[in-house]
Amino acid sequence: MFDPLHVTVITLVLALVLDRCIGEPASWHPLILFGRWADFCRHLMLTSLTPQLIKHQTTAKMSNSKIDRITGLVAWSITVLPILILVSGFILLLSNIIGHIVSVIVLYVCIGWQSLREHAFAVLTPLRQGDLPQARQAVGYIVSRDTDSLSEEEVTKAGIESVLENGSDAIFAPIFWFFILGVPGVLLYRLANTLDAMWGYKNATFLYFGWWAARVDDVLNFVPARFVVVTYAIGGNFTHAIKAAKETGFNWKSPNAGPVMAAGAGALMIQLGGKATYFGKIEERPILGKKEQAINENNSNAPLTVTDLQRAITLVDRGVWLWIAVSVAALVVSLFG
Repeated sequence: MFDPLHVTVITLVLALVLDRCIGEPASWHPLILFGRWADFCRHLMLTSLTPQLIKHQTTAKMSNSKIDRITGLVAWSITVLPILILVSGFILLLSNIIGHIVSVIVLYVCIGWQSLREHAFAVLTPLRQGDLPQARQAVGYIVSRDTDSLSEEEVTKAGIESVLENGSDAIFAPIFWFFILGVPGVLLYRLANTLDAMWGYKNATFLYFGWWAARVDDVLNFVPARFVVVTYAIGGNFTHAIKAAKETGFNWKSPNAGPVMAAGAGALMIQLGGKATYFGKIEERPILGKKEQAINENNSNAPLTVTDLQRAITLVDRGVWLWIAVSVAALVVSLFG
């Protein structure tokens, strides 16, 4: 009889095999349906709850920002919690074998390893072919910055940053929460991360409405991101990865993406961050990675190239194989130790 550790490791391996062999389902992905459900719930709250809060605004002494925050919190709750309860309860009612099969499918849907690789290669391939317009279009699908006028190096940098950050969000964090809380954990993480991607923008529409979505995502990513820092360090230059994460990662606007991308930059001996344009406005972002390390050890003061993007993809792949190896080793020790 397998114990929970055995089941968890076997489920993880099978889900990753499915992901690499099948990739992301294009037309029937449940997260597409979830996105529509989230839009419905947001519209429902804006047309029902918000007017009621505004009606009692004076007596309750609520500001407009507080009304938006309450509406966003309730919208997040009715979007996520019913699905989480229904799916988790459904799996508990199934027999062991069928329940394990459904768990594999849920984990497979929540992991985006192959999807990340496909999006990264969609940028890398046209760069190799000298097709900058196509590379700009492809990178525009995975970053939120303006991409129409990016140079080849800027496209490469955007691609690397996306690969490193999404390696944490799409692969390692879901695996982490599956190990900690099983299907409820990975499902909670994936739904919360999706809502952050939809509602977590700091613009006029979502600045207050999306605050809860953004904060939940930050909390759920905090510990996994620190594991990813070490993962990237092991896969590259360990000393410089850890140093870059400590010295430059925490200057970033995100408490989790910053250390992750800085560790990746240090591991690869490159620099990331710097100027980028978002919605027509240039932002001066902190530099990730130490310039003197790059110049002294890898001559990375030279412009970033498509080779660096390939190295970033390989770094993430190494991390996945490392997590698989550690999981399988724990399983073997449990069985024969």
